[in-house]
Amino acid sequence: MYKLFKFNILLIIMGILTSCSNMPLKNFTPEVSLKDFKLVDFGFFKQDYKLKLQLKNPNPIPIPITGLNYKLELNGQEFTNGSSDKSVTIPANGEEFLEIDVTSNLLSTIGQLKDLKSLLNRNFEYNLSGDINVIGGATAIPFTYKGDIALLQD
Repeated sequence: MYKLFKFNILLIIMGILTSCSNMPLKNFTPEVSLKDFKLVDFGFFKQDYKLKLQLKNPNPIPIPITGLNYKLELNGQEFTNGSSDKSVTIPANGEEFLEIDVTSNLLSTIGQLKDLKSLLNRNFEYNLSGDINVIGGATAIPFTYKGDIALLQD
């Protein structure tokens, strides 16, 4: 009887440990924001920029990112969109930066560039949206972030 009692206690402990390990953790969506916007090359038909994105992870586990898709709007007009296959791991409860190269064309930018002098001293409202591809993730994680930024910075 004593052996049966020990066996039952062992089964109960194993059941408790197994059930706790299978409890789902509440995962929070990573936050993606635009931290820097630099003009790299200016041509008549296309302009190249470097965007610096800040990726924040509010989760207790790291997030390995294999790339992202994005759309950037300035003052309510689409400025650029595309994807990046750069990989980065956002540490648990931490942040990481990701620089991506983007291109726009003069026709999409011309509405924003009415007066070059006012552009130099102006902040633009932006909307950055898209989704993050995660290693082992069945679906991409969507994100959207609104803010304002100066296009030409010191």
